[in-house]
Amino acid sequence: GSLKEVTSLSRFLDEQMNLPHDPSAPYVGMSAFAHKGGIHVAAVLKDENTYQHIDPTVVGNQRRVLISELSGRGNIMSKVEEFGMLGQGDKNPKGDPEWKERSGAILKTVKELEQKGYTFEGADASVDLMIRRSMPSYSPPFEIVEYSVHNDDATPTANRNQRWTGGNAGDYNSKGRKVARCKAVVGVRVSSGGMSDCEDVMTMCDLEDETTHLEVERGNGPVDALAKALKKALLPTYPMLRDLELRDYKVRILDAESATGAMVRVMIEFQLSGP
Repeated sequence: GSLKEVTSLSRFLDEQMNLPHDPSAPYVGMSAFAHKGGIHVAAVLKDENTYQHIDPTVVGNQRRVLISELSGRGNIMSKVEEFGMLGQGDKNPKGDPEWKERSGAILKTVKELEQKGYTFEGADASVDLMIRRSMPSYSPPFEIVEYSVHNDDATPTANRNQRWTGGNAGDYNSKGRKVARCKAVVGVRVSSGGMSDCEDVMTMCDLEDETTHLEVERGNGPVDALAKALKKALLPTYPMLRDLELRDYKVRILDAESATGAMVRVMIEFQLSGP
């Protein structure tokens, strides 16, 4: 068989065996052909053979350029090309003084944020947004106008009471225990391009600006409620969000000594489930 199927076969086996993919696995790992350092990336962009023992496409893998505090302008420009952000007049962006200045500003921002605990090595979507926001033609697709979360206690259902009292539930085995309910209210101003008419009775539209949506949703905790309300507000304009699914997320406390006031880093992974 062809060696080009090795990477896809490896990941297929991981899925079937319910094992996490090892990013550092030789040849087939996501990091097998990853490059991070500025000088390192500059060399690879000129000649891949300088830091790669084989062409990654031979085994069905691909080269990855990571963004970090060790990056150089070459890392940023590699991402610009990868994300397809170069215009027809940008055939040689490395020599363009505007792109040079822009990539330098992005790189400075990355280094400042990483000093505060951010990380961009596995966050290509964040890098994509950072680059887009640096472009003169950028216009935000939506704007959060307001949001709030309300929590209240409710009497638990008979089914939940039965689960609590059916075993050794410790402090949960209490007849007086309440169930926390969360309700989120989100106001969003959406870009007018492609907006549908505000005919949905569940959507409240500002009379002076029909692109402003105010949505209310309940959820399993404040984050779930906020996510549902935001998604509901954006769906009329961006129906593709209906197929957007959360795959995984990681939360890390960066300065535990600050207790409840600690800075928290969240890494979120999404995928489109549609065809």
